[in-house]
Amino acid sequence: MDKVTHGCDIIIPTYNNIEYLGPCINSILSHTMTRQILRIIIVNNGDKNIEDSITKHPFVTILHTGKNLGWEGGLKFGLEHSKTPIVCFMNDDTYIPYSSFLWANKCLSEFQNPNVAAVGPTSNVVRGMQNIFLDQFAGHHSPYAPFLIGFCVFIRRSDLDAVGGIDETLPGGDDFDLSIRLRKIGKKLVIRRDTFVFHHGFKTGERLRGGPNIVGGWNSQDMTEKTNMGLIRKHGFREWVNCNYGSLEKCHNQPNEHFRNEKDIVKDFIKPGVVYDLGCGADKTIPEAIGIDRVFTGDDIPTLEGAISQADINADVTEELPVPDESADTIIVRHILEHCVDIVETLQNWIKKLKPDGRLIISVPEERIFSSIPMNPEHVHAFYPTSLERILNLIGMKKVDYADGYNDVSFTMVFEKKEKVLSGVS
Repeated sequence: MDKVTHGCDIIIPTYNNIEYLGPCINSILSHTMTRQILRIIIVNNGDKNIEDSITKHPFVTILHTGKNLGWEGGLKFGLEHSKTPIVCFMNDDTYIPYSSFLWANKCLSEFQNPNVAAVGPTSNVVRGMQNIFLDQFAGHHSPYAPFLIGFCVFIRRSDLDAVGGIDETLPGGDDFDLSIRLRKIGKKLVIRRDTFVFHHGFKTGERLRGGPNIVGGWNSQDMTEKTNMGLIRKHGFREWVNCNYGSLEKCHNQPNEHFRNEKDIVKDFIKPGVVYDLGCGADKTIPEAIGIDRVFTGDDIPTLEGAISQADINADVTEELPVPDESADTIIVRHILEHCVDIVETLQNWIKKLKPDGRLIISVPEERIFSSIPMNPEHVHAFYPTSLERILNLIGMKKVDYADGYNDVSFTMVFEKKEKVLSGVS
């Protein structure tokens, strides 16, 4: 186990729950694309021999604790046998449907953002923003969340270690406790709204402790009060409210407070002087910019009802621009590059219009948030921040600034022209 040949361990504590554990493991093995990046660690808290009931597979390891360590104790035991940079905590009564064969890939892709500490899918039995029946979140992709529920949650191991790991002292509430601790160090919790994991829900808890109508039963008022008081004692009343209610109320009833108009983001990066706004359409970033668009000034824009072109120059911005070389201090390109087939040639055409040390400001959809090509049939390219930066570096541009998280759709990256720029591809 010392040699790590995969990227993520799925840790599943279980207690005499073969009825659900078996289908859970089979669904992960059968319905996961690129499953070679995963290993399953089953932590057997029970007194039953489960080997004969679990599919034998090189990616499945069964650990026996010798006693019931509980959920948190089982996770800690599993973590002692894991060395991967990402771990997934998973209930034994979950099931990966065939339609979710990209569930792990989508969740793991979020960790390209170093500010993301934990990622969770949606489900049928789950609290908060991860619940598929919350219509107010329909259409949202990968929103930041105040908390994630541990029925299935991917966590960056270094962030987990940074906040002290699993806390076994709380009377429940480990989901909220860990969420609060991760947010306290400035990390983000992300929900993949386009990823679904089925959850039977509460099977072991109700079997061992009884249902919510029994004093001390699973999800009973008594259990809920003990959990809440434990969290309040540890983190304070304000943090408890913000995690459970405050942040969700803002999400339900108000625009997300971190949202900013992309134009305002781009304005802060503009270098004074001559500014070309490519593909400006009906909405130039700043009034004094020279708008360049294939739709003539004053004409209706076919794809936008009621929108009138503000272009000062009529041209297809994917072709040679009808302006002098090295004439621009800043070129703004918002949501154009993802439409371009030959992005290298297009970028080179733009860059040669920049003065030395001129700025190219590019805004594109963020592939880490959702699959950006299917969102628009005219999209032919998708970008991560790292991929866009590499492309521009290769053709002689230097990244000088960056912004994301302002609208849960896009990112903006700012480049400056180096002394020597690649002008052609051999």
